[in-house]
Amino acid sequence: MNKNLANFFNVPSNESKEIKASAGGTFDNENFQKDYQLVQSNLKDLIGSGNIALESALKVATESDSPRAFEVVAILLKTMADLNNNVLDVHKKAKDTTGSKVEVKQTNNSVFVGSTKDLQNILNKERSTEKNIIDVEILKNEPGKT
Repeated sequence: MNKNLANFFNVPSNESKEIKASAGGTFDNENFQKDYQLVQSNLKDLIGSGNIALESALKVATESDSPRAFEVVAILLKTMADLNNNVLDVHKKAKDTTGSKVEVKQTNNSVFVGSTKDLQNILNKERSTEKNIIDVEILKNEPGKT
C-alpha cells in the first residue's frame, strides 16, 4: 500500500534508503577539550557579569530600602552560588569523562608565627619596610699602613 501511495504522489519509496545510525561513537578528546574550555570560559564570564550586577543591585537596594530590591539581591546571590557550583560540576564531569585526575593543592592547618609586620614583609616585598640595602665601601690594605 505504501508503494502505491508513493507512486501516486510521485514520492520516492523509503524502503531502498539505508539509515546509518551510530550508538555511542568514539570519544574525540580534542573536541572535548575545546568544548570544556568554552563552557568554563562562559561560566567565568557569567560569574564576572553577575558580580557586577550584584554590586549594582546591592547599591540600589541599600539606597532605596525597597523590599523588592533586596529580593532581587537575594535572587542574584542564589544565582551566583549556583553558577559557582556549576563550575565545580563541569570539573567533575570532565574528570569523569576523561578519567584523568585534576590535582587540587590544599593546605590545612597552616599557622604563621610572627608579627603582622613580618607577614606583610613576606607577602609584599616591594612595599616591605625591611629593604635589603647593602652599603659597602671597599678598602685596600696597603702593606705597612694601618
